[in-house]
Amino acid sequence: MAKKRRRRKNKTSKNKSIKSIARTWANRLASPVAFWSQLSQKDYEVLNASPQYHALDYLGKLKVASNILTGSLTGKVLFSDQYNPSPNGSPRINPAGVINKWTAVGVGGLIYSVVGKQMKLPESSSIGSIAKKVIFGSAVGGFFDPPSSQGRVSTYAVTPNVTVQNRATTDRSYGVARRNRSFVPLDSFDYSTGSAFR
Repeated sequence: MAKKRRRRKNKTSKNKSIKSIARTWANRLASPVAFWSQLSQKDYEVLNASPQYHALDYLGKLKVASNILTGSLTGKVLFSDQYNPSPNGSPRINPAGVINKWTAVGVGGLIYSVVGKQMKLPESSSIGSIAKKVIFGSAVGGFFDPPSSQGRVSTYAVTPNVTVQNRATTDRSYGVARRNRSFVPLDSFDYSTGSAFR
């Protein structure tokens, strides 16, 4: 009997320790995860559609993530050869972004916490604490989230690689040069020979 009780106590203590660890990490990660998810969501929607981004190695993708963070908050990027979330050099300010899907999740958690305390639901106190951090992180991330495309041009729909931008510029220059070559001034056309040369 004593051995069985010890086993039960050991199992109970292990379960409590696992819950405690999970609770601790959830508290630590709730705010930064909500912040980063909201801040970078639209950027990665563009980047994930780009073959150039998928071709980057881990270091290149880390540089892109760094640019998203610094470019969104300050307008400046650390790596000019990678994706620039704010090409106009200004921080991305979007007060409307404070209300987003993550803040809705946080509010839902707060409601559960309030109701849970009255009805003695499990983990109501912990969920309330995590919910507050989710709301804070998502509100800050949403404030620097790219503005919606309604009424203004979004700053996140830009090419993620300078090489691609340079290629596009070269293509445009080549097209202009071709059009210029085919252009014949009216006074240089010889109607008798049907040629531009007289």
